Amino acid sequence: MDDVKCKQMLDRFLTFYDQASQTPLHKRYELWTDKYAFPYTPPGYQQGQLAKEMIEYAWNRYEQVYDKIQYFDIGPLEVNGYVESIKQILHCTSPVRMTVMFFVGTFETDPFIMEKNQHYTLCFPVELTSSRTRLIQELTRVVHCSQSGLAPSHTRTLGQLIFQEGMAAHTTEEVLEESGMIDFPLCWEQEKCSREPNRVMMNIQPHLHRTDYEALYSFTKGTGASGFEKEANYTGYLIVEHLLEQGRPLYDLARIQNTEVDAIVERSLFSLMNQAYLTQPQE
Repeated sequence: MDDVKCKQMLDRFLTFYDQASQTPLHKRYELWTDKYAFPYTPPGYQQGQLAKEMIEYAWNRYEQVYDKIQYFDIGPLEVNGYVESIKQILHCTSPVRMTVMFFVGTFETDPFIMEKNQHYTLCFPVELTSSRTRLIQELTRVVHCSQSGLAPSHTRTLGQLIFQEGMAAHTTEEVLEESGMIDFPLCWEQEKCSREPNRVMMNIQPHLHRTDYEALYSFTKGTGASGFEKEANYTGYLIVEHLLEQGRPLYDLARIQNTEVDAIVERSLFSLMNQAYLTQPQE
């Protein structure tokens, strides 16, 4: 039986923000610690960095999302419904144990997942645009990790991250279609990385076995080997799309164990690049 709970730190943030707005800048950090004190450090952040960025860089933007934070309406019933839909699509029968922690970040803070004793904590910043779409993607990562044994954190290889990104995007599309929601996770035509898919795949291939944070960050949120953002996300989408076209449904792909993922990603990349070479115009 699933055990999916929701917690939130939105009320604590609003208390902090309301008081800090009437407080000199140099005293806001003390108020952050006293009134908000988000207890987790996002991947790649140093201790105290989240508070510093919220106060010094993101502060003037909170007024624009104040009502969204105050009236944030995604609760346990909706979250459990998404988890159930994801499990049905992925044919996941194992119970999912998870706490979703809704918090306020810096507008640049990504959702992140932690795992301890097979219990997952998904920290989700509510100021993000397309909150429901992003949330479904993150819930998919948790369900996929619980079924495959893949790590949710930055201890995984780049190849595993690529595969997880592709699975999350395609599964989210199915959930949105089934629920009648019209906004899709990502329109790749708007992303620069989609203009040169062969170059992106060729340049990402040598890095598949890297596990360092620099590589995982640069190929997702930073600038990858081809000079674009979201190169790993896009490559993952293409790889899973390729595997689906080969007749392997999402539930079959979700069963692939963590020890097999890197080899499958590498083979799929070579297959996609060979396919691109064979179909290009010949002189």
